Amino acid sequence: MTDKTFTIVDVETTGASPLSGRIIEIGLIRVSNGEVTHTYKSLLNPAEPIPAFITDMTGIQDQDVLSAPTFENIADELLELFEGAVFVAHNAQFDYSFLQSEFKRVGYEFILPRLCTVQLSRAVYPEHRRHNLTALIERHGFACESRHRAYDDALVLWQFLQMLERELPQVDLQKILTRLTHYPVTRQEETFAKVFFKGATALDIEA
Repeated sequence: MTDKTFTIVDVETTGASPLSGRIIEIGLIRVSNGEVTHTYKSLLNPAEPIPAFITDMTGIQDQDVLSAPTFENIADELLELFEGAVFVAHNAQFDYSFLQSEFKRVGYEFILPRLCTVQLSRAVYPEHRRHNLTALIERHGFACESRHRAYDDALVLWQFLQMLERELPQVDLQKILTRLTHYPVTRQEETFAKVFFKGATALDIEA
């Protein structure tokens, strides 16, 4: 794992569909050669009201994002942080599809290889039924200051990758990562998935 570059990302959104929802918070951690090289976190102004159930889950309210940048304001900076990296997220298709949609709105194409840590957890710990982020935190004792906040959730995934680096033989870990990393082949592959939680079960989806 140490010879790869990963950008670990989590987004909070106004809903479940990237076709109609918007990102209200993003957190990411860029890792190269096993070391964190950049971190980034920001609230985003979605230019639409935040639903009450999202506020209940995240604590993010309309007034919190009034003075926040729009996605267009930060798009160039984000592209630099993703450049040349494997996109890593929990239920990765969800975060990836939202970012694809946001970049498309401002005229950018967003295509990256991606790794889903739900699938990674399943591959390494098949004896467990639950692989959502709460289950990982409880099972492995990861620190998380604020659940359902983008940067803190991304930080949990970084702790997970570090743990695997320590506990698994390097050869075995590389084989698993190679098998689970999805490399785009055609543009058609990168259209929005009809099922945004691709590869996830109801036990994996965070409420």
